[in-house]
Amino acid sequence: MKQAVAIASIAGMILVGCTLALAAGSGIEGKWKITADTPDGEPSEWSLVFKIQDGRLTGTAEGDAGQFEFKNLKENGRIVTGELQVEGDEYVIEVTVTGDKLEGKWKLESMTGAIKGARETAQ
Repeated sequence: MKQAVAIASIAGMILVGCTLALAAGSGIEGKWKITADTPDGEPSEWSLVFKIQDGRLTGTAEGDAGQFEFKNLKENGRIVTGELQVEGDEYVIEVTVTGDKLEGKWKLESMTGAIKGARETAQ
């Protein structure tokens, strides 16, 4: 019986530790420089900023077209999804974060393109 209680206590401490680690930070948090492929073949450069505010993932994107706020951002492990309305068009993004790199795709109706980028380091 004592062994079962000890194992349950250890499992509980591990679970609490993992929960606190997740709450303390997100793999996507920070500033990113990305390049998105466009339908006309020209790359589009963007700066993305992701934060945890009030326990919720938020983000903005800034490029030649201006600054825009992400909607419905979700982080599931290393995969981040969200929507971005740019000049009346609603883009859906899905990227995979691996350390300080991200890679994924955007979609607008039947069009899609690749996204690649890296986290900016503090200088």
